[in-house]
Amino acid sequence: MTPHILLVEDEVRIAQLVELELSDAGYQVNIAHDGQVGLELAQSIHPDAIVLDWTLPRMTGLEICQQLRVSGNSVPIVFATAIDDPPHRQAAMAAGANAYVVKPYSISDLMETLTVQLPIGTGV
Repeated sequence: MTPHILLVEDEVRIAQLVELELSDAGYQVNIAHDGQVGLELAQSIHPDAIVLDWTLPRMTGLEICQQLRVSGNSVPIVFATAIDDPPHRQAAMAAGANAYVVKPYSISDLMETLTVQLPIGTGV
């Protein structure tokens, strides 16, 4: 079974690059460019993991994470954000995130987070 990733990223060029790299690595990828759509997709398509930016239109990544956890959704959530400060990292982890990577990150770091730190399937 192909692991399914939901990428919630408002910067289109970044989203396209990450989608291409993850797809080439064997992941199925859906993209949302705003927070509200990201939350709706997370609830409807049931991805194996979510890669989530913090700063998004209509709803922040933190709000998405909080709402998913309050509703009992335990999907692994990796924050991939340019915000590199301890209070944001602590807030993400307190809200239920599984990992936090800072932009600019390497695709290999993101894939390692998805496959090693958050085992979501085999064959990737």
